[in-house]
Amino acid sequence: MQKRRDDDGLTTHVLDLLAPWAEVNARRMFGGIGLFAHGLMFAIIIDDVLFMKDSKDENGDPVKTDFEKEYFEYDRNGKTVNLGYFQAPDRAMEDSSYLIRLANDSLRSAGLAKRAKSPTKSKAGSKPAAAAATAKPRKKNSK
Repeated sequence: MQKRRDDDGLTTHVLDLLAPWAEVNARRMFGGIGLFAHGLMFAIIIDDVLFMKDSKDENGDPVKTDFEKEYFEYDRNGKTVNLGYFQAPDRAMEDSSYLIRLANDSLRSAGLAKRAKSPTKSKAGSKPAAAAATAKPRKKNSK
């Protein structure tokens, strides 16, 4: 017998718990529901379980937690894939302030991961600072 999925019920509950923190949007994706705040995905609900982006500090080191992390993993082509989302502890489903603290850490990690993936783009036609400082204005053609 297959487990009954109630992702929508859990989604509603999680959104209610996070309401004092930020505007959180839920989108169906990856066979589950992605949770977004400030344009960043920080959590996903799959098979009625909340998984949150692994919390890392500015140096990329894991943030210490008061619980052992169990990660969401799946198999692809015979290999185990870990996307860096851990199962939220049961306490988070009962304590809004605790869930908000975890969500803050997860959102910060999502932002750091996005910045690490985005290459710095130079503006088209921009000159290095030294060249810009020595550039001379063009003379106007007078007719």
